[in-house]
Amino acid sequence: MPQLDERTDGEAADIVARFTEAWSTMDPDAFTPLLHPDVRLVHPMEANTRGIDEAHQFMRRIMTLIPDLRFEVHGWASGSGQVLIWGRLHGTLGGGPIEWPLVDRITPKDGLIAERVAYFDPLVIVTTLLRRPRAWPSYLAMRWRGLRGGRAGSSGGRT
Repeated sequence: MPQLDERTDGEAADIVARFTEAWSTMDPDAFTPLLHPDVRLVHPMEANTRGIDEAHQFMRRIMTLIPDLRFEVHGWASGSGQVLIWGRLHGTLGGGPIEWPLVDRITPKDGLIAERVAYFDPLVIVTTLLRRPRAWPSYLAMRWRGLRGGRAGSSGGRT
């Protein structure tokens, strides 16, 4: 079993603290100082992003769709060069509450996030969207912005 060295654990704790703080501000710009220049984001409902500009556009789209989106961190662990952060996302979509569990797997590099892979069941969002027609214009606008930016597509988040 790999041993966790204290330097790595300290780096992980720092990333978790800064990541949690960025989520609390609900400002896409708050994430920029955390991201490695060649950051890769993997998300079940969108095409993968590469680089700070694409990551920023992705975060802006999500925060426009659910303006009060918050990530409540329940815990974290690190090892084997990875940091896992788990908790719940919650906010308002189409006039009603939405929440779902999430696990983020983060690969740090030089104290920054080199990769973030989000694990959650997208059916929570899809079924909520289908039941709330008020959310459709915002969701379609978000997808349109993604298409214009060259990131959204039919890849189901896999590129």
